[in-house]
Amino acid sequence: MIALVLLTVLNATPDALTLVKVDPKLSMKAPTQWTAETGDNEKSWVTADDSAKIAISVFPVDPVRPARSCVQQLVESLGTEGFAAITVGTQPASKKVVTDFLGEKDAEKTDANKVTTTTIVGCNGRTKWLLTFSAKTADGVRFGPVLKRILESVSYTK
Repeated sequence: MIALVLLTVLNATPDALTLVKVDPKLSMKAPTQWTAETGDNEKSWVTADDSAKIAISVFPVDPVRPARSCVQQLVESLGTEGFAAITVGTQPASKKVVTDFLGEKDAEKTDANKVTTTTIVGCNGRTKWLLTFSAKTADGVRFGPVLKRILESVSYTK
């Protein structure tokens, strides 16, 4: 009984994930209770308190090319500094993490205004994508696992 109650509570958290089709060729899990928006080639989700945001853009690869070459071209177009090779959805990808402050003045550069943005690019040779995940750095304990679960769920469709 306790396990059932715990499972219900965990599934009701604001960071519960549900499978979404981002594009006809790409799916992933996204936060169920976050506000979702859809634009041209982009989907995004934001928390109710605006403390975190995910955005993903998906495009076809033309001409079709090897996945590693595609990722390399994506990274080069963004500037190679800070990117590290990873695998997402069984295909090559690359990830960069940047921490910065909200606000312009030095007085605003406090831990409360520190934000971490993770940029991930991926490609399977036919479909390429760019995902950004920004959250207050202080909330890393909450949002780090959310990003990990999202990346583990990315799947290319045939």
